[in-house]
Amino acid sequence: MDRARIHEGIRRMRFEALLDRQEKGSLSQVEAAEMLGISERSFRRWRDRLARRGAVGAGRPAGCGKPSSRRAAVAEIERMLGLYQERYVGFTVAAFS
Repeated sequence: MDRARIHEGIRRMRFEALLDRQEKGSLSQVEAAEMLGISERSFRRWRDRLARRGAVGAGRPAGCGKPSSRRAAVAEIERMLGLYQERYVGFTVAAFS
């Protein structure tokens, strides 16, 4: 497991613990958000996302991990790289594009 996933898991556990305290009334949303280092609005978004998608889907936005629908085909990328390396040697990427 990589570091980002570990930190994400820790942050999710902290959020869930603070959300539980906030729902019991021992913390306000502002205090819970400050403890996490996020805005009150972000705290509410996280809370709502947790309610909608459950604990599994709460950490990441809905489209995260999916390939872009605008991604170019591999053949097109190879063609462009070939042109750049053979015909347009010395051009900057901005001038080439």
